[in-house]
Amino acid sequence: MHTLLEARGKIVRKEEVMIKVWGTNETSDESVSRTVYRLRVAMQSSGGPEVVETIYNSGFRITAAIRETTMKESSSLNALTHSARPGAITALMSAREFLARQSVEDIDAAANAVRLAINLDPSFAAAWATLAEIRIVQALRSLRPPREAGWLAKEATKTALNIDPQSTSALAIQGWVRVMIDRDCERGMEDLDRAMAIDPDFWVSNMFRGWVLQAAGRHEESVTMMRRALELNSVSHAVNSILALYLMFSGNNAEALQVALDLAKRFPTVDNSQGIASILASVNGMHDEAVSFGWRAMELAPHTPLMHTPLAYALAYAGRHEEAWDVLGAIEKSNLPQPSASIAPVYLALGEPEKAIALLQDACERGVPQFAWSRDDPRLAALRGNSEVERLWARIWPRQMVDSLAA
Repeated sequence: MHTLLEARGKIVRKEEVMIKVWGTNETSDESVSRTVYRLRVAMQSSGGPEVVETIYNSGFRITAAIRETTMKESSSLNALTHSARPGAITALMSAREFLARQSVEDIDAAANAVRLAINLDPSFAAAWATLAEIRIVQALRSLRPPREAGWLAKEATKTALNIDPQSTSALAIQGWVRVMIDRDCERGMEDLDRAMAIDPDFWVSNMFRGWVLQAAGRHEESVTMMRRALELNSVSHAVNSILALYLMFSGNNAEALQVALDLAKRFPTVDNSQGIASILASVNGMHDEAVSFGWRAMELAPHTPLMHTPLAYALAYAGRHEEAWDVLGAIEKSNLPQPSASIAPVYLALGEPEKAIALLQDACERGVPQFAWSRDDPRLAALRGNSEVERLWARIWPRQMVDSLAA
C-alpha cells in the first residue's frame, strides 16, 4: 500500500513492486497477485472501497484520490489502542461502552472493565486516563464525594502521564479536576492549554476547556469551545447538554431551549438529556413539559439522586410544592453525597432562601463541580447581590486569573 500511495495514482510496474516490497525481482507473480488480493480484501472488509486496480501486463495503481495528512504519534484517539495486549484493548472498549450509559451499575461495570485492562497491561496509558474519567463522572453525578473522586482521578492521570507525557486525555482531565474541584485555576489552565497544544482537535479537551472558561465567567468563549467540541463529536449527549446550559447561562434562552429539546428527542434513553430538557423547559415557563421531562429523567436513573433534582425544581417552580417536597425528601434520604448545588434552586423556588444559601456554602466547601454553574444559573438569580452568596461566588475563580485570561 505504501508503495502504491507513493506513486500517487500512477501505475507501478510489477517489477518495481517486487523490488520495493520484497527487496528482489525474483519474487513469483503468484506471490505478488496473492498479496494484492489480500490488500483488496483487507480494505473492503474494513468498509473501504476497492481502490487497488490491476493493469494487466503493466502493474498496479490506486484509483481513489490521494490526500496527504500528518497524524501525530500521540494522537488522542490512536492512544485508545496503544497496547500490545488485545485483551486490554477489548476491556477498555467495553469500559467506555458501560461508561456511556452512566447508570450507577454501568459506571461500576466500567471501573471493573478498565481495571481488567490495566491488569492485562499496566503500561496502557489510555486505560489509566479512562479510570480518571470514570472518577470525574462519579463526582459529577454525586456518586462519590467530589474531593475524593478528584484525588483518585489525579492519581490515575499521574500514572498515565508517567507512561505517556503527551496523553492529551490525562492532561485535560487533570486540568479540569484542578479547576473545578480543587480551585487550583492556574495549574489547571496550564494542563488544559498543554492538552490543546498537543491535540487541538480532541473533543474532550475542547469540552473541558470550555467548562473552565465558563467557571471564569467567560461565557462567549465557553459557548464557542462547546460548539467546537460539538463539531468534533456531534453525537455526544454530554457536549449537547453542556452547550444548552451554557447558552442559558449566557442569556440565550431561545437557542438553549431548542438545543435541549433536540437533545431529549435524539437521546430519549439518556437520563441527563431528559434532565437538561426539564431545566430549560422550567426556565422558559413550560411547566407541564418540564415536569414530564423530569419524571422521565428520574425513571431512567432511579438510583441517581442528582437526576431527580430537575423534577423537584419543575414541580416547585410550577407551584406543586407538596409533590416537590416529596421528591426532595427522597433525594436527601439517599446515602450518596448530596448534589447540594443542584438542590439549591429547588429550595429557592420553595421559598427557602436561607437553605438555598446553606447548600451553596456546602457545595463550595466540598468542591462540588456544579457549584461554578450556580453563579450564572437564572434559577438562582434572586440571590444575586446577597453579600454572603457573592463572597462564595468570588471563590470560583480568582480575579487575577480572570484578568490574565483576558490579557
